[in-house]
Amino acid sequence: MTPGPQFIKDQALKAAVQRLRLAAAFTKVNIKKPLFQKRMGKGESAVVVRFEWPGRLSVYDAMTGEELAASELGSPDVLHAEFVPYVPALQDKEPGRYSTGAR
Repeated sequence: MTPGPQFIKDQALKAAVQRLRLAAAFTKVNIKKPLFQKRMGKGESAVVVRFEWPGRLSVYDAMTGEELAASELGSPDVLHAEFVPYVPALQDKEPGRYSTGAR
């Protein structure tokens, strides 16, 4: 009995998934962190923009290092759903906030 076309397509799809997983693991181990980092702006309003594996864009205060914004993975212009901006006046009142742990 020879496998049908659907079986062959399914096997090819499984192989592609496996290759992609191996490539992602290889990239994670070998990638330079961050992929991109550059200061944007001047003076007190300057921020550091950082793009990191696996596709997160973050913005940090250039003076304090405080995270000002973080994107959804793979969507650099979409604010992460769990991100809560730092508000100094509420520092002691809010228990925790989203952080990428990228410091």
